[in-house]
Amino acid sequence: MTTPTLQTGLGYVALMICGVGLMLLAVAGREADKDRVATIAGLGFLVLGIVLLVTAGGWDLYRRLFRVPESEPADIETAQLSTNTAVIELTDTERALIRLLRTSDVPPDVVAEAIRGVMERRMGR
Repeated sequence: MTTPTLQTGLGYVALMICGVGLMLLAVAGREADKDRVATIAGLGFLVLGIVLLVTAGGWDLYRRLFRVPESEPADIETAQLSTNTAVIELTDTERALIRLLRTSDVPPDVVAEAIRGVMERRMGR
């Protein structure tokens, strides 16, 4: 079973292969009799791209018609759960520090000093 992401990627690859085929056919069209290799390669890429597009479309149609559930990898779900847990455990000061780091160009020494101050207060020194 394929995931929608794989189907989308296959569709993009198919479109790129079709583009390469069309470019080869355009090059072969200028030099009509001189370059048969470009014509054959262009047709081959074009046919391969169309076959891959039909395959990706067929998988998507099958998934929609038979209502095949979309599967998410377990690694992604585990990573999301651990990230959400870490965000919940942050204090207001830590959230403010993260927001400051994301929204401004703070010099590294100022960031290090702020982190050290937060850690000292948290440890009770």
